[in-house]
Amino acid sequence: MCDLVAPKSPEMSGLDEEELMPSGWSPFDLGTQRSQSPRSFPAPWLRRLGFPLLLAFFVLSFILSIITLTQVFQNQRLYNSEQEAVQEKLNYLSAQLKGDQDLRDKGQLEASQFIEQLNKTLNLKINNQLEASKFTEQLNKTLSALCRPCPCQWKFYKDSCYYFSVAQASWETARKACEADGTNLAIISSSEEQNYLKLNLDSNRRPRWIGLSDKKKEGTWHWVDETALGQSFWNEGEPNNAGDEDCCELIPNGWNDAPCSKENYWICEKKASPCPML
Repeated sequence: MCDLVAPKSPEMSGLDEEELMPSGWSPFDLGTQRSQSPRSFPAPWLRRLGFPLLLAFFVLSFILSIITLTQVFQNQRLYNSEQEAVQEKLNYLSAQLKGDQDLRDKGQLEASQFIEQLNKTLNLKINNQLEASKFTEQLNKTLSALCRPCPCQWKFYKDSCYYFSVAQASWETARKACEADGTNLAIISSSEEQNYLKLNLDSNRRPRWIGLSDKKKEGTWHWVDETALGQSFWNEGEPNNAGDEDCCELIPNGWNDAPCSKENYWICEKKASPCPML
């Protein structure tokens, strides 16, 4: 075989090799470039190491990936375990809170039921006491109707019975009339008793003899039971002893000294008879 040589164009046929070379190049440089160009490829020993190195790189990358994934899985497992522990703790606390709430609700319910039962018991006792009080009151009324602490035509006040006469007489005659019934002319020992007797004067407010006089010693007033006068209810300006006034009469404004011979209505007093107690 023969080598084929490309024909030169007419324009380049007349030029030599130096003219055809690039500017700054020489035939020596061209030969140098030609002689050195095969050395730009990797050395044979380097080509022999390329595949093992690449294989080692992939193996290391695979191992690192496995390690990384393993660590990720372990971290995920640890995270899940911690999450489960936290959730279990939350569930436990929730159950405990629910149990405490249920216990509180149960306690409140039992307390409410106890209070309700207690109120029912108290109301029952109160009703029983009211019934007993009503019964006692009615019984007392019945006994009061049956029991007469004072005789007929006598008025009962506290522990005493009072008789308001319908006739008139001197103080001495009135005293004897009371004694004939086993009583005395009224002895007033308190303002309550004074007010009660004043309120029971007749509609004409006429005076009535009471058991007070200074007949034994002028100016020294004694009751018919010989006790000295203590608390007094004399009308203003009394006693004035005008005209031998030695006996005391009860008038609407208090007490007044009057002549013992004057004829007045009178008031007798005696202790009331006790009624049976329940």
